[in-house]
Amino acid sequence: MVTKQSREERLAELRRKSEELKKNAAETVVNHAEVVEVIVPETELEGGVDGVVSGVMDQEIQDAETAQLADPPAAQNIFKKIETNVKPTHDRRRKRRRFDKTGGGKQKPERRLNRQKYLEYKYAAKDILNNPDIAEEHRSNVLGQIWAKGERSGVSESHEFIEQKVEELILTENVANELRQLVNRMTTRR
Repeated sequence: MVTKQSREERLAELRRKSEELKKNAAETVVNHAEVVEVIVPETELEGGVDGVVSGVMDQEIQDAETAQLADPPAAQNIFKKIETNVKPTHDRRRKRRRFDKTGGGKQKPERRLNRQKYLEYKYAAKDILNNPDIAEEHRSNVLGQIWAKGERSGVSESHEFIEQKVEELILTENVANELRQLVNRMTTRR
């Protein structure tokens, strides 16, 4: 059967377990320090000074062992914040900044078709193109191409397109004039 513990009891139990873990960690660190063995191979030097060198090396090994036994290393704090100093590089290349523009700059304003008047244009152009002299298969193409050229390239491009279709005998001169007037009514400078 599970009994409910109060918050204080749970916290006390957690503190007790934490203290036990800290003690166990300190004991394992001390035990590891006692087991450390240093093996240094004896080397022969020219001139017959090996006895002096090996004596000095033995002394250093003994000093290192006594230092390890005298000062057992404390448990490492795994949550310690490590500070790193990052030195700036002296890279002379220009870095892209957030406010740098990637476009080609501002274009000068040109007469183009006003996007807000597209529906008005569409209905008016359909009425103009609903003419028995214009073949059915050309109506939607002419309607869309005039708007696309006028909106993206400029009004002069749409006038040239209308002129081209008159030369190809797709549009009559009366219909072409009405379409030119419609395009001129829908222009704006942008």
